[in-house]
Amino acid sequence: MKNKTSLIVIISSIILNLILSYFLFFNTEKVNRIPPWHPFKLNSNLTLKSIVKDGYRFDSSPCGQVQYIKQIADTVIQYQVGIDCFDYKGVYEHSMILGIEEDEDLESSKTKIISQEKPKTREEMIAENKYYPWNIETTKNCYQKIDWRVFYFSLGAKIDSLFIKKYIENKGGNIVRSTERWNSKEGGSFMVYNPENNLYFLCDLTNNKTDSLDSYDFSITRYIPNLDQKLTAKDKEQQIKRDTYYGK
Repeated sequence: MKNKTSLIVIISSIILNLILSYFLFFNTEKVNRIPPWHPFKLNSNLTLKSIVKDGYRFDSSPCGQVQYIKQIADTVIQYQVGIDCFDYKGVYEHSMILGIEEDEDLESSKTKIISQEKPKTREEMIAENKYYPWNIETTKNCYQKIDWRVFYFSLGAKIDSLFIKKYIENKGGNIVRSTERWNSKEGGSFMVYNPENNLYFLCDLTNNKTDSLDSYDFSITRYIPNLDQKLTAKDKEQQIKRDTYYGK
């Protein structure tokens, strides 16, 4: 009788563990990595793969800061994407002999350019590799950081102050009156507070005049904060590795 009871307990335990494992595996909440198409909402869980999947493509890299954009009608969202594949092992040593490696690299680059009959355009390179300028396979285990976002659209030849205020209100934002430094003739800037996520956004009204014709843009910029403790810990770990390597 004892053996039978023990067997029942063991079987019950196995079944319970299987049920628990099933719920843990299949009902774990998936991380939302969809870029929000909203001026005052952000997602700190974005990755290069997730924004490219949503239609973002390489646009430019001013000062080495790689930018990806997506445009719908006259509205554009731009993300700054940083990827660091260096392992930061050992300690950085500054070489006193400069120029040798650079010269070799320069000659190698010249040879490649000369041997290539016709350089590919950026559009062609993006068509071949939607993650351009990176290779998704060689960067999948690298440190990634998408930390800035700009949301902007064209206002045309003039600034309609009533439209601006109504647009912000309809999107759930509140203009911070003490930060207003703008008018309908010259543009300017101000801050907007979104009570839903407790975040502030910088808004700019700029005139990109071409051929003496006024053309105003309304841009909304914000650093993307870590809304997840795991991401914060990951950033700190990366910074410690860098500081240790450079002896800071």
